[in-house]
Amino acid sequence: MSPRSPTSSADAPRQAWHKPPRLSDAVARDLADAIARGRYPPGEFLPTEQELAREYGASRNVVREALMMLGARRMVQMLHGRGSRVTPRHQWQLLDQLVQLVRDDPRVPHDLLELRRILEVEIAGLAAERATTEQCTAMAATVDRMRAAAEQPEEAIEHDIQFHRLLAEAAGNVLLPLVLEPIGQLLRASRVATIHNAGAVERSINAHRAVLARVQARDPAGARLAMEGHLRQVEDEIRRIQPIPERGAALRGLV
Repeated sequence: MSPRSPTSSADAPRQAWHKPPRLSDAVARDLADAIARGRYPPGEFLPTEQELAREYGASRNVVREALMMLGARRMVQMLHGRGSRVTPRHQWQLLDQLVQLVRDDPRVPHDLLELRRILEVEIAGLAAERATTEQCTAMAATVDRMRAAAEQPEEAIEHDIQFHRLLAEAAGNVLLPLVLEPIGQLLRASRVATIHNAGAVERSINAHRAVLARVQARDPAGARLAMEGHLRQVEDEIRRIQPIPERGAALRGLV
């Protein structure tokens, strides 16, 4: 099958392109979004490296690096001398499908936020009562690493996730980290979906610092309020990419 032109009139519209500091990451992200939305169906070849380079205003090396990222995520298969072919959806890494689910299904971010409020607000309160000095130091170091990675959002996400893992451990209940682990991929997908909002990393860092400050102060009520504030910040980030309906509205949409 021959590559399709990136300017085909049948293509679904995408958001305006804004050239970021790390172009290869952004090209990979934009192509992954186009694939997930069906612009390039499974079995179809992507445009050639030269065509993609022209579309994104990038070098072929940048495009090749982006394609390698998609290959590592099993979204495309790079065939020597033939190009890059989109693989069947069931072969993709789960994260890509979950990111799309967070973006497209308004029930998912609503329900995830509800679940996080049930679990993480109380986790913050327990951590304020039970965290050791060493655990507080580890959480502070994680926030510092998140700050250092502010210009590399994907790396910042990993430090974000580590902070919440350490907070759950600091709550002193051996079951809490185990309960959170199964939803870890969905939490990561939610962060991936919103991390490129302008100022999102900075807002997240400030929210984490507020939670940590109350934990370090041994203030359970304050820690719970700070976590509630953080989750409101997360909700605001999600609203920047899609509306979050009220629960009743979401259910009415299913009838």
